[in-house]
Amino acid sequence: MTPEDLLVEADRCVKCGLCLTVCPTYRLLASEADSPRGRISLIQALAKKEIDIDSHAEQHLDRCLNCRACESACPSGVKYGSLLDASRSSIATEHRKKPLLKRLLHQLSHNGRLNYWIRLYHAIRQSGLLALAKKLPAPRFRQLLTMAEQLPPTAVDRTGFYPSTKPTGKKVQLFTGCIGSKIDDNLVQNAIQLLCGLGYAIDIPTGTECCGAMHRHNGFIEEAEQQCDTIRTQTAKSSAQYLITLATACHLELADQQASRLPLVSISDFLLQLPDREMPELAPMPIRAVLHRPCSSRDSSDWRILNKIPQLELIELAENELCCGAAGSYILTQPELSNQLGEMKLTHLKASGAKILITTSTGCAMQFRQQIRQAGLSIEVRHPIELIYKQWANAGTGNK
Repeated sequence: MTPEDLLVEADRCVKCGLCLTVCPTYRLLASEADSPRGRISLIQALAKKEIDIDSHAEQHLDRCLNCRACESACPSGVKYGSLLDASRSSIATEHRKKPLLKRLLHQLSHNGRLNYWIRLYHAIRQSGLLALAKKLPAPRFRQLLTMAEQLPPTAVDRTGFYPSTKPTGKKVQLFTGCIGSKIDDNLVQNAIQLLCGLGYAIDIPTGTECCGAMHRHNGFIEEAEQQCDTIRTQTAKSSAQYLITLATACHLELADQQASRLPLVSISDFLLQLPDREMPELAPMPIRAVLHRPCSSRDSSDWRILNKIPQLELIELAENELCCGAAGSYILTQPELSNQLGEMKLTHLKASGAKILITTSTGCAMQFRQQIRQAGLSIEVRHPIELIYKQWANAGTGNK
């Protein structure tokens, strides 16, 4: 988005304020500068060079979760998310802001580098230095260490080709995500086993694990485009029928940037489009589960696929329209606000009486696991496909 395009889009905002009630940070801080229309005014002033960027102005932009709830409420259809990304990109380019965050995202988005940091983290943990590091007066660093507790004990690489257990000749490509491929390895395994069992060979190419969303939303557009270009090149030469996604944030980014040359589909939608005769038989699951809808996906596909499980009592999490506070890297860069939003969600989760919370977002899952652990609760956090796979296996059809 050029500076001229940015101003044209920003000028579509009439400052009506209908966005205020759906904005999580405005609800928390009650500050006009931390509302969508307040930030648009700030973006306009920066673009027109009426003010200079300083730590105070940057703080208000950084506090935005980019949940885009305001876009749904906006009668003018302002593309707020694109405005914010463009403004952050301008700041990062012109003022060389956030060098440490840029390096961190660079490490997290590469499979080999992330594996190295997993091994290093556990070495530090075993040495006893981790407890000392958590006492340092640096909230963001402490939050990073806290979130790192969810890392697997060993780094596992699931890239490669997985043949189908049935000779159908069907093939799909699976997009696991950079963080999701490590944090949710059980999900990746379940997805592989389920799809292979249904007659689909699976390809998980090396070097295409990251969609670039966290880079883009922090203003590092060039790095984000590099990730998307890699995926475009790889999918263009693939013989697969679909690119199947597991995490909704990755799916949204790939769709918005048209980063796949293969038809793009979430794994829930993929299963729902199968003929009834190909749908897996599922065992009953007499338990209450609560569904969390991430900001990156408000559709009904996860609800519909979960309702295929007999006897599952599925309910919606209260205030599902409100962001949980994870928001990609926000959980690391704004730990105080992120935790406040997470605690609000935890209150609703406890009131639900559910034994399982279901979400399709890797970041949201990490946020809920952290809040649940800190509260001393015993509630599982699962992806819909983990439940589908489990009940498929329990039905005794998983190996047929």
